[in-house]
Amino acid sequence: MLDAEPVQAVLCADDTNPYTHIPLLLAKQRGLPTVSCHHGALDGRYIFKRVHADVILAKGKMEEDYLLRVCGVAKERVEIGAPASPQTAMPKTEHRRHSPKPCIVFFSESYEVSGARGKDFYLDVLPPLATLALSERRELVVKLHPAESASERRRFVTQVLSPEQQTVTRVVSGPLQADLIERAWFAVTILSTVATECAVRGIPCFLCKWLESWPYGYIDQFARFGVGLPLDGPAEILDIPSRLGNYAIDPAIRESCWQPIEPSRFEALLGFGPNRDHAHDDRNIPTGHLP
Repeated sequence: MLDAEPVQAVLCADDTNPYTHIPLLLAKQRGLPTVSCHHGALDGRYIFKRVHADVILAKGKMEEDYLLRVCGVAKERVEIGAPASPQTAMPKTEHRRHSPKPCIVFFSESYEVSGARGKDFYLDVLPPLATLALSERRELVVKLHPAESASERRRFVTQVLSPEQQTVTRVVSGPLQADLIERAWFAVTILSTVATECAVRGIPCFLCKWLESWPYGYIDQFARFGVGLPLDGPAEILDIPSRLGNYAIDPAIRESCWQPIEPSRFEALLGFGPNRDHAHDDRNIPTGHLP
C-alpha cells in the first residue's frame, strides 16, 4: 500500500498490536510522519516497550503525566491531543445533580483475560451493590464489556444474588449508551477506561482497588487526578452514599481526562500544510534499517 498509494503519514492507535505497529515501522523507515495514540485511558506497556512514533498523543494531563512520570517516555515525544468528541460537550453539573438518578451501574470486564475468576469478582461486588439498590430504591445495572458472554454473566448474577436482590438487577450488553451514564447515581468498576468517561460527565466512579490485577498502577493514577475514587474492600461499598454527599466533579478533572487537539495542530503533526511540524524530526533513517 505504501508503494501504491500517496500515503502522507501513519497514525497508529495501538502500537502493541503487531498488525497495526508494522505500518508505523514501515512509515518510519520511509521518513514519513508517524503518530501513535492509545484507545484506552492509559497504556502501562510504555514502561517497557520502545516508542517508535514521532509523537504520542495523550488524551489529557492524566495520560501525559503517566507517560512521562511512570513510563519514562521523553517529554518531547508526548503531546496532549484528544479527538473531538460529543463527550466534551456536557450539560452543567448543577443541572445533572438535580436530575433523576435511578441507576447504580457496575461496569463489568473480561476478568478472565488476566487470569482472574469472574464469578469471584461478582461475589465480592454485586451483593453489597444490590443491597444498596434495594435500600435506596434504585436499579443495579451490570453493564458488560463486549468481550463478555451475556449468558455466563447472567448465570453468575443468579448464583451470587438472592432472589430479592435479583429483582433490582439488570444485565446490559451492547454498546455503551450515553443515557446509561447520565442516569447513573454512581458507577463502580474494578478498573476500566469508563472511569474517565464518567469523570468528564461528572458521574462519581468507584474503583475496586483490592481486586486490581494489572501491575501498571492504573488505579493509583486515576486517584492521583481524582478521576476515580478507590475502595479498599467490599465493606466500603455500603458506605458509598455517605461519601457522595454533595459530590460534584471539579472541571479541572474533566480537563485532565480529555483535551481535544486543534485540527491545525493535528494536520501539522501529520505533515500537512505549510506548518508541518519538525519538532520530533529524527526521520532520516536509511532504507532497510528499522529504528
